[in-house]
Amino acid sequence: PAPARRPKKAPGKAAVVEGENLLGKTFPLDGELTIGRAEKCSVVLDDAYVSQMHARIFQRGDGLMVEDMGSTNGTYLNRRRLTAPAELQRGDRIKIGKTVLEMRK
Repeated sequence: PAPARRPKKAPGKAAVVEGENLLGKTFPLDGELTIGRAEKCSVVLDDAYVSQMHARIFQRGDGLMVEDMGSTNGTYLNRRRLTAPAELQRGDRIKIGKTVLEMRK
């Protein structure tokens, strides 16, 4: 069978475009990506404004979603604070503490 294809607008990776920690690094979005200060997170951010388990990016159906995991300082998608899981598109920016991740193909 042919490999599962992602819809055209769904991002394939997240790139760190702002921040002190991982600037220039990219992370593939082929499973769940957890973001926080805890060592067990896929993306570990050394930032006082970031919670231990701050946010996650996960697949739902054909798309990718971002969800705040009850963080103290919030997760922002395109400058709006998340109050519920939201679908991601290419070009979207997620701000967590001082770090900004941009969704890319």
